[in-house]
Amino acid sequence: MPDISVPGVKSRFDTEKIVENLMRVERLPRQRIEQTNETLVAQKTNWQNLGRRITQLREYSRLLYSYQNPFSDKSAVSSNEGALAASVSREADAQQHEFIVKQTAAADRFLSKPLDAAFQVPAGDYSFSTGGKSVSFKFSGGGLQDFVDTVNRRGQGSIKAGLVAVQKGNKSLVLESLVTGAENRLTFSDDALRLALQTGIVGQAAGEPKTTNIKAVAARGASAVNESVAGDGMQAPPMSDISISLGTVVPTRTLILRFETSITAADLVLSAASPAPGGGSGPPSNDAPDQAAVFPPQPLIPTATAGENDTVVDGKYVIQRQRAGGAAAPDQPDAAAPDEQAAPPALTAGAPARPPADARVNNLSVLSLEFSDGTSVALPPVNDMSGFTQNQYQLYPLAEGRTITGININNDNTHRSVSIRNIQLFDPAPAGGEVRPLNPVSTARDAIVLMDGIEVRRPTNMIDDLVPGLTLNARAASETPVTLEVETDTEAVKDAVITLVGNYNRLMAELNVLTRNDESVIRELTYLSEDEQKELRDRLGMFSGDSDLLRFRSRLQQIMSSPYTDAAGQEHLLSSFGIMSDARRSGGYDPSKMRGYLEINEAALDEALKTNTDTLRQLFGRDSDGDLIIDTGLAYTLNQTLQPYVELGGIIAAKTAGLDSRIAANDRRIETLDRQLSIKEQTLKAQYGELEGAYTRMERMTDSLEQFSRQSGNNR
Repeated sequence: MPDISVPGVKSRFDTEKIVENLMRVERLPRQRIEQTNETLVAQKTNWQNLGRRITQLREYSRLLYSYQNPFSDKSAVSSNEGALAASVSREADAQQHEFIVKQTAAADRFLSKPLDAAFQVPAGDYSFSTGGKSVSFKFSGGGLQDFVDTVNRRGQGSIKAGLVAVQKGNKSLVLESLVTGAENRLTFSDDALRLALQTGIVGQAAGEPKTTNIKAVAARGASAVNESVAGDGMQAPPMSDISISLGTVVPTRTLILRFETSITAADLVLSAASPAPGGGSGPPSNDAPDQAAVFPPQPLIPTATAGENDTVVDGKYVIQRQRAGGAAAPDQPDAAAPDEQAAPPALTAGAPARPPADARVNNLSVLSLEFSDGTSVALPPVNDMSGFTQNQYQLYPLAEGRTITGININNDNTHRSVSIRNIQLFDPAPAGGEVRPLNPVSTARDAIVLMDGIEVRRPTNMIDDLVPGLTLNARAASETPVTLEVETDTEAVKDAVITLVGNYNRLMAELNVLTRNDESVIRELTYLSEDEQKELRDRLGMFSGDSDLLRFRSRLQQIMSSPYTDAAGQEHLLSSFGIMSDARRSGGYDPSKMRGYLEINEAALDEALKTNTDTLRQLFGRDSDGDLIIDTGLAYTLNQTLQPYVELGGIIAAKTAGLDSRIAANDRRIETLDRQLSIKEQTLKAQYGELEGAYTRMERMTDSLEQFSRQSGNNR
């Protein structure tokens, strides 16, 4: 008996395989169309990638001549960033200034006495004021941390609070103004004042600040001169020293030293009637030169104690008058007559040698503070101006815990006289005139900066109204002048040029890969990773024979190698600035060096940017007809060449649009073929199903006939 076969469940003749083999042949046209579509999609992707490369190159080419070009960028270079930094805008002119930061701006910051951790801040209305802005709030009472959190939450950017564990187990309350400037004092009112008094942040003021003026001083020399400090001031001639004793001064955190100084040009001249070298007087010898001889008097070492011939001012200040050799002069009058002419000291055998007549010493650091331990600290340089200018210093940070005993003027200049007057030592009036801080960490003060010898004061350390386009940031007091130079930001220009060359080379690599079937164009791109090289191999030669791309590649090479004229009519090449084709390198013929890539000699580019930045700017873009519109130059020409490819409706868009149309048409053909193939497959399956059914019926008929024959035989 033959095997039982159920149609649709088991195929006796493997009709499914027969149908699949027949359908494989029927699907060949569809597969060819599908492969064509894959190629078209890949081409579209490559045109899009090429468009992105072109767009990037175009953007960086436009950057080099547009309004935002890096040649207009400026940088501010400070000789001492720790003292003075600056930021600059494109509108600033190239310039150079000299600054001295005499002091930085600060805000009030007050510290309380140590408080127990369980200290409770009473409930009440708390009011603070700083910088013309008041902060008021109700506090329901609580611990120190609760009060600090409330102040910081309600401070509105004007004040803030904190806790510092000054002593173990105790904490001190810190109240700080967030607004700098001498006029922006932190003041307390209502319950805030009562809390400040209770915690020792402030105390009752003792009255007006005590100010003491130096009434008379003595200059060193053979004949001392006493002058009124309140008048024209005391003068220290060239190559002279003066010591002003302050007695004993223990600086507090708020003690201020203030005085006025003036610098005038002056030369010490030894006339024919002056004492001759070696002592004595009389007419000069025949060997003496006809011209005047410039020489310094002997140096003096100021003493630190008062003598019987010293002047005591207000019972506190002692002015030491000195003579040559460092000893006090007992026969010196307290004040010389106005018309009395002091004779220059005679030179003795032990006197130091005179400097040459053309030797000049320039030094504005002539002032210093002297301390009881014999040490001293130099004050910042004075202003080099003939008119009197004010100098003011907070003594506490200068003294660093030491006791101040005097002010020294060491004028070692050969051609400047230093005058000083109105010396004041005082404690500034407390805010509001009623209370004063008892332990200020810092007090409100203005920033004081000398710009090219001109003193300016500002309430903040950010000063943006001195030089157009320049914002200064005073960071710390400077003992020496800080030079600030505004110049073209050559680093920004260099980065823009390198970026342009890099994008150009990547575009050339893309064009070489797409238009050539030579795998060497990939191997020579040594900067690519293995994955990037593999991805390029899949696209190698995809547009080989495309005449448009070949002409485009040649045009790019021509733009980069052509000369361009500047405003003076001189022609310049990129190679003049260290940017050249690698084909120009020595070493013989190498096909890989003919691909059109550019290389940068960084040292040559740096040198060109230092000396010839404007010419490089004109090479990339220039207005040739005076209409204020760039119309020539390498970057301009490059942009004009690239624009038709990537603009709306341009070459790249047309290419991708054509590919989209072909892809869409093929997709429609594939859909039609899919329907036809589906019908064909169903027809074949039905036909082979009927065939198997007929065969099954025939088998059944055969079985019936055989059974009938057997029965007939048995009957016989």
